[in-house]
Amino acid sequence: MERIKRQRKGRKAPACPPIGALMRYGERIVRVVAEASGQRVIIESVDEDGCTFRSTVKWASLTALHDQLF
Repeated sequence: MERIKRQRKGRKAPACPPIGALMRYGERIVRVVAEASGQRVIIESVDEDGCTFRSTVKWASLTALHDQLF
């Protein structure tokens, strides 16, 4: 008997955003600084006081920017 291979229907695997790209993380606009392990990236953003900080988030949490920044 021959087995019929079925194609899996699922989501595309998220792709790592390019380093230096501007992305949206929730309501913030962030810059991708580096790639980390486990489908995560290090982002840099500015808080309400104007201080920059870095944090690690998953690729799936980032979305592309639309035509307008603000």
